[in-house]
Amino acid sequence: MGDRYCVGFTGFRDDDIENPERRVWLYSHWGGDARHSEIAIAIEKARPRWSDPTYATRIAISTIVADGWKEETGFGIEAGPRCLTGVEYGAILVDWSAKTVTEFAYGGWVKDETDEAIATVTPFDEFTAKHAALEGAK
Repeated sequence: MGDRYCVGFTGFRDDDIENPERRVWLYSHWGGDARHSEIAIAIEKARPRWSDPTYATRIAISTIVADGWKEETGFGIEAGPRCLTGVEYGAILVDWSAKTVTEFAYGGWVKDETDEAIATVTPFDEFTAKHAALEGAK
């Protein structure tokens, strides 16, 4: 087995209303134990584009994947309201508009929205201050 996690990106607004169908999810087969610091570093790298969710998402995904773009396996991308890939850790959702990180408390496969119990919602600055320093800047 891997050490899988899923991180989603949202904040792509339709008439100022969050549209969960427009979420983009990055699945990582490895690194679940380092997910918080990887995501915090990615959010920090995207800071200049926090108000531009499309660029911020590209910067964050590129930061997390790093040289993994060269490999056939390791990462996958999906779109939709929730992460449907089976993971050992719950999904983490980065919301560029609200500038928050929501962590969902589940493991395994998500069958429907009732599986997505929210564990925590943390503002960006608090999340990055807590987690980015753990691993240093990539």
